[in-house]
Amino acid sequence: MSRDPVEPRLKRIVGTPLTTRPLRAGSTLTGGDGERMVQQQQRAIETKEQLLSAAAEVFGRQGYRATTLNDILGSTNLTQGALYFHFKSKVGIAEEILRRQHELSNALGASFLQSGDGGLVSIVRLSGALAAQILTEPIVRAGLRLGTESAEDLPGAAAPYRDWIEMAHELLRRADTEGDLRPGLNLEAAAELVISAFTGTQFVSAALSGSADLLERLERLWPVLLGGMAGDPGHPAVARASELVRAGASTGMDAGIPS
Repeated sequence: MSRDPVEPRLKRIVGTPLTTRPLRAGSTLTGGDGERMVQQQQRAIETKEQLLSAAAEVFGRQGYRATTLNDILGSTNLTQGALYFHFKSKVGIAEEILRRQHELSNALGASFLQSGDGGLVSIVRLSGALAAQILTEPIVRAGLRLGTESAEDLPGAAAPYRDWIEMAHELLRRADTEGDLRPGLNLEAAAELVISAFTGTQFVSAALSGSADLLERLERLWPVLLGGMAGDPGHPAVARASELVRAGASTGMDAGIPS
């Protein structure tokens, strides 16, 4: 069955950043008015970023349902008016964090799709790079917790999982073309299993160690999981999983994309 190209879907971004509004036809600005407008818009952008940064920290620590708007405001020096200027509800803040998390993680995933690495090796290295994002980026950490724990509360929470399953499917198709998978492997089921296993590992690590042992858990995961998919039990994705996870984490921490 034919499929839409993967990368355009992975690069899809919902919404647009705040930009300068165009002047209405026939209107003009003096130099002072234009400068004041730019300053106001810059302050608005900074305020929005401050709110999102605070919300990411609180959501990442407490989860969606336990967090109130007052909790978010309490970690800033902003007023309720400033909050409601940018966001009408807690849902709106959470959805924006989910969008940004998905944008960051998709950029990372797209870079591995475009790389020349083998499909199975890319899966393992990408998991390490994503783990680095989780450990270093509050927006990513909060977005993953929101998408995992509060999917029923947030309408946009399901879409990232579909995109990630499709990305895993694309990497498995590459591995199949390279002859690295055992004959007859159901690629769609395998892609869902890969994403389910990574998500579950991330969730368990967060619950038991605050994500401190995430890399170690991934190092144990892939030899077991990919060992059942690879045609060769000595494939590098199986035999060198620990090294590949760490290499992916290193590139993720350095630049967010593979070298």
